[in-house]
Amino acid sequence: MKKLMLLASGFIFLLACTHKPFVPVAVPADSTKKVVITPPDSTTVDSTVTYGDTSVCFQRDVMPIFTGSCAKAGCHDATTRADGYNLTSYSTILLKGLVKFSSGSSKLYTKCVSGKMPESPTPKLDSTQLSFIRRWIDKGAPDDTDCAVACDTTKFTFAAAIVPILSTYCYSCHASSAAASSGSGIVLDTYSGVVAQAQNGKLISDIDHSAGADFMPLGGYKLPDCQITQIKKWIEAGAPNN
Repeated sequence: MKKLMLLASGFIFLLACTHKPFVPVAVPADSTKKVVITPPDSTTVDSTVTYGDTSVCFQRDVMPIFTGSCAKAGCHDATTRADGYNLTSYSTILLKGLVKFSSGSSKLYTKCVSGKMPESPTPKLDSTQLSFIRRWIDKGAPDDTDCAVACDTTKFTFAAAIVPILSTYCYSCHASSAAASSGSGIVLDTYSGVVAQAQNGKLISDIDHSAGADFMPLGGYKLPDCQITQIKKWIEAGAPNN
């Protein structure tokens, strides 16, 4: 009888000590809260789960917004630093108005989403640009520079390929509303304006940083090679409105 009782007690003890398998928690891509997930060991990580928002990258998605719309002479470049904001580099962007993991507490974001910034005549940031900044801050504002570019050189239609590139890198200075004051009168948010620059060769020479050209986008960095190739192929195809 004693042996049976001991065996029964041991069985109950084993049941009580059985560990439940680790179940990772997926982090929503647009989460506004800091969520840290630490799996117990590498063998239990579910490769289908996203541990954070990997769809936004500082160098590819965020820095071009600050460079084109904010870090301009008279605004937030290294010389003017209006209101103490210098938005010319990763390190200076972190100095003021940014609270990692909290876009709602970051003036750098709230002033843009409220429409107070950028000031006229620079166009307001669109929903995609605001989303990039918000998601980047909410994932901790990392200095991620190894960014894959979603680009396919076999696709170079005006609407699907060229307009998104120009919208991201050029409209802040060359939209119709801003061109006269900050874009040397060059308009790139209309098909006719883009074609004019394509036909006179300035569009390619500027983005390709050819000798004697005005290096564009403003700030000295070049577009990814894939995107330059898309624009070149579109021009070589006759710059159609397709």
